[in-house]
Amino acid sequence: MICVALTGISRNVIKDLVNNRVRTVEIRSPLNFFSLRGVNPGDRIFVTEASLKDIVNGTPGVIARVNEIQIMTHRMIQSNDFFYEETESQAARAQLQFLGIGRVRRINTIEPYEPFVIEVDEMPRYIAR
Repeated sequence: MICVALTGISRNVIKDLVNNRVRTVEIRSPLNFFSLRGVNPGDRIFVTEASLKDIVNGTPGVIARVNEIQIMTHRMIQSNDFFYEETESQAARAQLQFLGIGRVRRINTIEPYEPFVIEVDEMPRYIAR
């Protein structure tokens, strides 16, 4: 199956997703933010702890369904008598539902400002080790 990948997700978050079946994650990294911008609720995504540069054929991870996505803007203001500084950043919050275990079959696209798209093979749970 072809799906968007979230990379560099901590092992604890993935373990929590597998154990509890549903987990909300907040994404701030630019690559993962653009990847989440490319999916809709109901789409399947691949979640792995491997970083983008470490993804190769056979990289393991979990397959999850996106239940909900929310894009947020954070604004911070710092000021004193001498300066005024305002910064904004964007983050995405996604509720994920665990579906199964998978492995990367092939990398489709790695483009700046575009979702990271891969082909994934879903694996039966008893083979996933």
